[in-house]
Amino acid sequence: MNDIEVSEALASLEMVMSEFNAPTTNNFRKREIEIMLENFFNNRESWKHCLLFLQKSQNQYVLMLILNTLENIINRQWFYLSDSEKIEIRMTLLYELTTKHDMLLYFIRNKLAALVVSIARNDWPHLYPDFFNNIVELLKCDGQRCIVGLVLAQTASEELGAARDTGVLLPSERRNQLERLMLKGMPQMLVALGNILEKNSQKEGQSNPPPSPTSGMPQSSALPDLLANAHDAHTSDKNLNMEIVVKCLSTLQHLFSWLPLSSHVPPSLVTTVFYWGSIATQSMSMEAALAGLGGVCELLYRRYAPPSSAATALRLHHCSLRLLRHLTHHSHHMHRTQHEYLNKLSEFLKLFVSLHFKRLEAEPEFDAIEFLSYLFQFTFQVPTCATFISCLDIWLQFIDVLKPEDTTKYWEALQALVNGILNKIQFQHNKAQLQHLDNDICDDDGETEWQTFLKHCIECIARVADLAPLEVFTAVMERWQGLAGVHARAVGRGASGTSLSAPADADRLLAALLDLATLTRLLGRLAPALLSETENNESGSGSSAAAASAGAALVERCASALAGAALTRPHRAAAYAHAHVTLHADMFACMGAWCCYANECNVPIHTMEGLFASAVPFLIPHEVPEPPLLCHAAAHLLLSLSKNIKFSRDPITLCGDLYNHAERSLHYLEPKTAAVVREALVSMALSRGPSGVGAGGDAARALISAWAGGLTTAGPKIALPPLTELLHAFADAPTNSKKILAESLCWAAESALRMLCEPSYAAAEPEITDFFLSLFTALLPQLGNFAYTAIELFLQVAQKGSGDNEVSLERLVECVRLGVEAGGGGVRVRAVLALLHQHVLPRAGPESPALARAAHRALASVLIYRWRYFFPHKCEGEESARRLNELRGALAALGRALLQPDIELLRTNLHTLDLLDTKWKLYHKAIFRSEFMGEFLTVLLSGLCEGGARALLRDEAISCLHSMANVDFPTFRCGFLPHFLSSLPDLAPEHIQHLADFPPDTDLPTFSQNILRLMNDVNCYRAYRTLSLPTMDA
Repeated sequence: MNDIEVSEALASLEMVMSEFNAPTTNNFRKREIEIMLENFFNNRESWKHCLLFLQKSQNQYVLMLILNTLENIINRQWFYLSDSEKIEIRMTLLYELTTKHDMLLYFIRNKLAALVVSIARNDWPHLYPDFFNNIVELLKCDGQRCIVGLVLAQTASEELGAARDTGVLLPSERRNQLERLMLKGMPQMLVALGNILEKNSQKEGQSNPPPSPTSGMPQSSALPDLLANAHDAHTSDKNLNMEIVVKCLSTLQHLFSWLPLSSHVPPSLVTTVFYWGSIATQSMSMEAALAGLGGVCELLYRRYAPPSSAATALRLHHCSLRLLRHLTHHSHHMHRTQHEYLNKLSEFLKLFVSLHFKRLEAEPEFDAIEFLSYLFQFTFQVPTCATFISCLDIWLQFIDVLKPEDTTKYWEALQALVNGILNKIQFQHNKAQLQHLDNDICDDDGETEWQTFLKHCIECIARVADLAPLEVFTAVMERWQGLAGVHARAVGRGASGTSLSAPADADRLLAALLDLATLTRLLGRLAPALLSETENNESGSGSSAAAASAGAALVERCASALAGAALTRPHRAAAYAHAHVTLHADMFACMGAWCCYANECNVPIHTMEGLFASAVPFLIPHEVPEPPLLCHAAAHLLLSLSKNIKFSRDPITLCGDLYNHAERSLHYLEPKTAAVVREALVSMALSRGPSGVGAGGDAARALISAWAGGLTTAGPKIALPPLTELLHAFADAPTNSKKILAESLCWAAESALRMLCEPSYAAAEPEITDFFLSLFTALLPQLGNFAYTAIELFLQVAQKGSGDNEVSLERLVECVRLGVEAGGGGVRVRAVLALLHQHVLPRAGPESPALARAAHRALASVLIYRWRYFFPHKCEGEESARRLNELRGALAALGRALLQPDIELLRTNLHTLDLLDTKWKLYHKAIFRSEFMGEFLTVLLSGLCEGGARALLRDEAISCLHSMANVDFPTFRCGFLPHFLSSLPDLAPEHIQHLADFPPDTDLPTFSQNILRLMNDVNCYRAYRTLSLPTMDA
């Protein structure tokens, strides 16, 4: 093509691309253009047109089309080009990149750099020996040429640096060669990158710049004051090229993610990078600061510990100390710093404390108290609650690294932390921040912003309480008692009909009520810590007695407040209704937590019985309904009392109307609250006599029978769900309690079983099957012969299933599985296998993953728990052959499941294979070795070749493969693998011969690496073989 033809073709191409990207072009026309362009570029000489257009066009659409076409040529047709053609393409791309970089859009520039690296992936060093040197030389340049070098350096790191999956198929040997070449050139690249940072830090106005990466280890006294000349830096920002610095730091961050740290990353370079992470107070340097901190965090995440790790840690300590001092010295420094940077700094400090704090304690230059002092100031000066939570994570990490004997040494800091958090979570001290926290919209975890904030604060205090329980509890209790007095006076004024007139007094009262609720919740969380104090100290010791006394005082005061609330109902008044509801709900919850420790704290039994009288009124019907939150909290307190307190009086009499008119009360409550009350009432009934016998058993039977009686009146759809919830609640109950439950539910179970077979109850089938699944899960050993009768019926129902309700079928299969696992001869294995093979598995397609998983769990249980059924001692001839055929069918179904796309199903069956081999030596059985071993090995290897989502279970699959191969490793290596490779399509004979030379190592780690390399090379060679060479004329 002459120049005129090139210009005309380029003009036509630009017009077509503009039309393609125009918003008015419809999809049909776009498809026509796509086909036309594919035909134009899909030919043997298309790369020549691309290079011509690349040199002449400035249209971004045309340039991206050209570069994408060249990328396809490099990745798919490179091996068909001659060396001279490859060099021409490479030299043209390099010329365009190095001469026009300042005129190119950044994404065009980056794409050009990516193509150069792609060429190096194939040709370096044999056809492209100066690839790495070119990058280093560009890094030594100034301005835009330096940026080009940085783009190339980062792209090379991403594509060539680490021997990991980058999305491009390469033989393992070539991938490892590229990594070795990169590592060989890294020292000079790191020097060049360090020089870029040094040079720009000098432009920042620093009279004492960071040390060179090539210099020795200076003493900490020689470290620069990173922020001493911040004002000068502001005046010289206009002379900086922050793009170079940011790109350099980003490149280093990626290099840090894969380089061998101890041998390749000098400590002085770490200090230089951290310098740039410490200049966040400069408005134009935020991006550089984030990149700098990101680089240091990357090192710490990889547990960076060079031979001189103590000196490096001291460097980081001094640098971070100066940064914290600068940020906390003047409040405006903190407030004008971006929140993203403060969060990243918190991340760095957390990693630093985790990795280096205990290591530095032995260093004379490290002042731990000074560091904690500045960390404390930083924590409580950050402007947002979200950043404050990140700072609490630093303190949690600090507490994690402490030993018990360190508590006294750092108690002053821990005590200040507790007091600071207490101030932070109280409206009386921090209303400005707390009033802006949302308490209505829930996040993905079901928590509001306020709940998340409070949870983190309470957990941090609780972690300190694990170290010093009595001291922390006392500090919180002192504040709580003051606020409890305010609450008592407010309730007294409300009872007398007086109210606050001044708005300021009303606001203070509201804040006090909310703070009392917060501290009450906190005291409930501290109960386990205080209990450990009484357990860890000798009986009668002063500390143990004080802890018990403090706990008893809290319970007495809360019980008194709740008794008053049950009488006066302060939440029914218009003023402060929400605050009173929150407070009393938290008091109920707090007492529920302390019920577990009432005996250890010597709380009088009449006080605990008084809590019954406080909770019950909120659970019985009233003309004015009680707030659901209060009812639910009262129900949980009742449940905790029923399970943890041994009463002097009959607990049933304490409940009064709640027990005598239980059905009426339960109807009044919300379903989730009613479920808790049912569990509490049954627990109290069972606690009346020793081990639930006698009067207690009779009371429990009466309650449950009354609830089950609604099965005939209200129907299974209404009556069974509450019983199902009750079964879930008592799934872990003692055996005697389960026996009483089973006896009480016998009539309901028999009735439900009849209903399952009646067409008139088909609409309630989900509730019936859910009931039976919970019944079998909780009470199967107590059901006796009824269980086997039910399973026989389940088998019949499942076989007759119309397919309308797969959830019900899934539950029936689960019930059968539980019966199989329970043992005994009541479950017919042959009937179970027939159900699975003939009725369930055919319906368990990809669109029904839950049913498929249930079916394969049942199949696994048959194989694992009834293995001897397939190899009976007293069974010969036709029956023995029949059972072996049943085993063949089960193993074949197991193997077919390994081909399914469902990852959970794959996980289940890999685990099943592992259990079968561990327990029954499956892989050594003659039937498996002769008929199934090869098929299973083929399926597992094919799955590893496939990759995709199956890569999530790569380790499990390789472990299974290793166990099978080790049965006869020489046969696997010399017999199976060559046959497997020969059966794969698109593998050339020479590749098969090369790949069949599998290493003889049999240990699992080496075997895993060898298998992964084999699968990578198989995919790579198959891809090369399938690459088509375009033959269309230009």
